[in-house]
Amino acid sequence: MKLKKEFKIHYNKAVNILKNKKTLKILGVGILISLIVGSVWFLNYCSSPLKIGFIADIHAGDQSVRDDGGEAMNVLIPNKFEKNVGEALRNMEDSDLVVALGDNLNRPSRKNTKKLLEVTKNYPMVWVKGNHDKLLHFNELLSKERYYYIDKKSWRIIVLDNSETYADITGIDEHGRGFIEDEQVAWLKKALQTKKNVIIAMHLPMLKRGDSNTIREDYKYLEELFVQSGNVKHIFSGHFHIYDEQIEKNGIIHHLIPSVSLESGSGFYYKIEL
Repeated sequence: MKLKKEFKIHYNKAVNILKNKKTLKILGVGILISLIVGSVWFLNYCSSPLKIGFIADIHAGDQSVRDDGGEAMNVLIPNKFEKNVGEALRNMEDSDLVVALGDNLNRPSRKNTKKLLEVTKNYPMVWVKGNHDKLLHFNELLSKERYYYIDKKSWRIIVLDNSETYADITGIDEHGRGFIEDEQVAWLKKALQTKKNVIIAMHLPMLKRGDSNTIREDYKYLEELFVQSGNVKHIFSGHFHIYDEQIEKNGIIHHLIPSVSLESGSGFYYKIEL
């Protein structure tokens, strides 16, 4: 009975408010102002530039020197990753997103995974899986899938996982690395169906090592897919450690980002404003 009485009291109050034309006018003006303010904020948000920072090949680890040989200056300092990543992040503090382009760990290590999470915890990180990132530890960095997308303002950032090895490596570059399974390709085709401009983030570049003007043979189908979509504007990759290049092909800019742990360029980062 008490609940019914209280309901009736509140109901009668609501009816009296609605009957009062002055109150309705005030409510109407308030709603209109809220809509205008909200619309202005939304338009400013959508039209403001999108700032994205990139770091590549952190190779977080205990190793003091990682010399990959074969190419001059391809020497990394994995055990200084906290200093190098921290320095890069401080230079990108106003970024809407910071994309780590794979090979986040040098070797599987829970200890270094935790350290990396601690260094990056205050930043809007987007993690890409590299061939050095074992799934167990990668999942600790990222609670999402191996491939996914993020919509930010007028852009869609699509993260791919091309870190696996082909079953048959005959004729494939990079020791057979770069495999993308059919299921992921099918998902990618759907993810490209957007009116937003698109950025692709993937660990291994689509371009050949030592011949960055040429698309890898096994990625010709990706190039065709991206060109046909008409909305892919940028592709960001790491993996090569020492390459710092921007190559335009068919209206798409391929960005090759050096390692943040490179001995000769420690703390390297790349920032783009769109």
